[in-house]
Amino acid sequence: MRLPLYTGFLLTGVVTVLLGPLLPELSREWSLPVAELAPLFVAQFLASAVGSLLSSYRQGLSLVVGYLLIAIGLSSLAMASWPLALAPVAAIGLGLGLAIPATNLRVAHAQPTRRGAALSSLNLVWGAGAVACPLAFAVRPRETSSDAVLWALAAAAGLVVVFLVRAPRSREGGADVAAAAASPQPAARGGPVLALAVVAAILFLYVGIENAVGGWLVSLADEFQPARSATSLWIGSGFWAALLGGRVVAPLLLRRMSERMLYGGGLAVAGAGLLGLLTSGSQPGVALSAVAVGAGLAPLFPLTVSFLAELTASTRSRSTGWVFALAGTGGAVLPWLTARLAGGAERLAAGFVAPIAGLTLLALLFGLLNRLAASAAPHQVRP
Repeated sequence: MRLPLYTGFLLTGVVTVLLGPLLPELSREWSLPVAELAPLFVAQFLASAVGSLLSSYRQGLSLVVGYLLIAIGLSSLAMASWPLALAPVAAIGLGLGLAIPATNLRVAHAQPTRRGAALSSLNLVWGAGAVACPLAFAVRPRETSSDAVLWALAAAAGLVVVFLVRAPRSREGGADVAAAAASPQPAARGGPVLALAVVAAILFLYVGIENAVGGWLVSLADEFQPARSATSLWIGSGFWAALLGGRVVAPLLLRRMSERMLYGGGLAVAGAGLLGLLTSGSQPGVALSAVAVGAGLAPLFPLTVSFLAELTASTRSRSTGWVFALAGTGGAVLPWLTARLAGGAERLAAGFVAPIAGLTLLALLFGLLNRLAASAAPHQVRP
């Protein structure tokens, strides 16, 4: 069962960031300004938020239905025109919302004694998929349209469905899972509601910033070299590669500094990169700034989720479903807002005021979170 899960998760990494390299081509194909395609982000990430809410109820069914929706959505998108393309993109988002949390839970339950290591490996696979997505467009033959990439990804999702349906149910870790379920759980007493709300807001902003940058970066770089530009696609891949590399390096950095210092450093580096995207006047400047943003954002999500886990240690995973659903809506709001702000400007870069403002607010919320942690019980761990 492990191979289909990891293969599928690699595919979710590709599909989650698909709009980034795809938008410039859709803009040319449909003869629309690229900023007018921002509703595609709204459709994907709002549907993904709905899927996240539903995914915790039946993991096995969520996995199969999720990848089936991804396959149907990708193949339909290859044949769709604007604005009918909103429907297949929403189907893809719903499929991702079902498949990604269900895969995380399935892997965590299968290896209860080493969940942290297993989930880290799993999400590195997702990162590899995100890096590969722009490259799939960059290395395809010049005479091949983007539809060929969509059909290939749809076929891969269909194969994952077949493997999941035919794979025997994994019993790995079953005894430990049963014991954990049978052990008494402290009843939730309302918990640190304010801290939980702050974490939810941070995740909303983080996911929004990440997808605003990842979603519009290729289009921004493309402005310096219109028509199909492999360089722009490589820049998009560089952003995700920096994010992936930063998450590999973060555990090593934590041996030399506190989580709070790493978080603050990440905010500073990401902020410098975002300012670079706002002001850069060349593709090399955009490329360097994109790498800085990716490296700076890299440790923020895992550290925030770590604190969320500490807050909800005594409750079941379903109690945090709304937190991740809210995070998904951030992926809809900030990319849309970025396009809106850029709508009246000559360059898409003007819209990057939105993720800069989001990162500023995120830094303020992180400060509040630290204050709440400092005033909590002595045993509570700071983020």
